Amino acid sequence: MPEDEEAKVIEANLLKLAECEKSMDQAEREAEIYRIKKTQGIFRDRRHILVNIPNFWYIILAENDDFSDYISVEDLKYLEYIADIYVHYKVTDGDADLKNPKDFSISITFKSDKELVPNQTVTKHFEVEVEDGEEKITSEPVEVQWPQELGTINPHLIKQRKGKDMSKEDKKNYRLGMKSFFSWFSWTGKKPGKEFRDGEDLTRLITDDLFPYAVKYYTEALPGADNDDADTSDPEELDLEDDEEEEEEEEEEDEDSKRKPEDQLGADSKRQK
Repeated sequence: MPEDEEAKVIEANLLKLAECEKSMDQAEREAEIYRIKKTQGIFRDRRHILVNIPNFWYIILAENDDFSDYISVEDLKYLEYIADIYVHYKVTDGDADLKNPKDFSISITFKSDKELVPNQTVTKHFEVEVEDGEEKITSEPVEVQWPQELGTINPHLIKQRKGKDMSKEDKKNYRLGMKSFFSWFSWTGKKPGKEFRDGEDLTRLITDDLFPYAVKYYTEALPGADNDDADTSDPEELDLEDDEEEEEEEEEEDEDSKRKPEDQLGADSKRQK
């Protein structure tokens, strides 16, 4: 076959392959929309059940090592007052003009009888964009009422009070506040290094793991759950003195193994005496 004819054949087939790729993208989009719409109703029904289970979300969040990596120590006492977490996908609202059917919002409800954290439901909206073949999540900041006890590290209040005249202590508290879970609500994904760190990773943890598999995590955390990987030791019962004694014994054994045979015999004789 002449080269020019071969080139035309290749070009024609490449165009056909391009059409196949478009069809595949469309099929995947339709499948994603179907999956989201099908599961959203199930999650909605599940939500009505979960609100009747005391400390449901607290147990899940407190037991999850990944979640604790993204928040500050100061946040831990307030996890108990998270009464509801819900992920809602906008495509279920019938908006056909969405750029991406994966666009979503996360609603988090705080309820506290002790008024340690203001009672509120905060909904944060997210958009999923594709750049260079990779998905990227961005968001708009949303207002959240911080616990009064965290007022000294609330970045918004510090900036409001001090402006650019922040002392060394103010800057330290500001940086500490930016690591708080409550700063995640202001995260946008558009200002790297100047807002809550790892905001996208925490968002994905909630939407892709904690929310869809919440019941599994809860049942695994229940007392008596059949979990082969679970650590059955009680961290509050750890006897550090026993650990220290074991370490000392190991050190003595190491020293004995390093002695020369004649030294070892002498040492054994002394012990017998």
